[in-house]
Amino acid sequence: MIIKDKKDSVAKMKELGLNYFPLDVFAVNDLNGIENFFKTYPAKEYVMRSANKAKGDFCFVTNFEEAKKNLHRFEEDVTICVSYNEFKEDIILVGDIVVHRKFGSESVDLTARTDEEATHRNIYEKPEYNLHTSMEDDKLWNIPGISKIMRYIADHDLYNTIVEFAVYAIRLGINKENVVISEIRTNY
Repeated sequence: MIIKDKKDSVAKMKELGLNYFPLDVFAVNDLNGIENFFKTYPAKEYVMRSANKAKGDFCFVTNFEEAKKNLHRFEEDVTICVSYNEFKEDIILVGDIVVHRKFGSESVDLTARTDEEATHRNIYEKPEYNLHTSMEDDKLWNIPGISKIMRYIADHDLYNTIVEFAVYAIRLGINKENVVISEIRTNY
């Protein structure tokens, strides 16, 4: 599996049937598509992100009119997603994880936090967990929510892929599961 940008990530997440908050990619001039997204997925808050570069611009909006005013901040494409801020108190674990599987051996890279202020942008600033370890390491299995994300990776064959995830105490997302995927990456 090769994922070269956020557009590829969204397409692959949909193809694999992963659980995510309602999300799509739009050309910045696709006002009809963007407006339809807001009508289809009513929410208190949405996040808009650059779809063409990693760690690009982002902003939070509450409706289509606010989104229109912010489209100038993005180049060709923008992702729009229902925000998970409304569910922060239900967070168990937020992070990035890669389960490396090579020649019968497995190792894990994990950067994560368990507090409700954790985001995929701030986990690297003050990580609560920052591990490169084997699957046999007890420290790994003592992390709250780790068994849920590990099971999710196994069930969806997401080995050797960077998985941005959140584990919740309640079922959320389009598939109503405890694990919600924000992004998957391989080559960017």
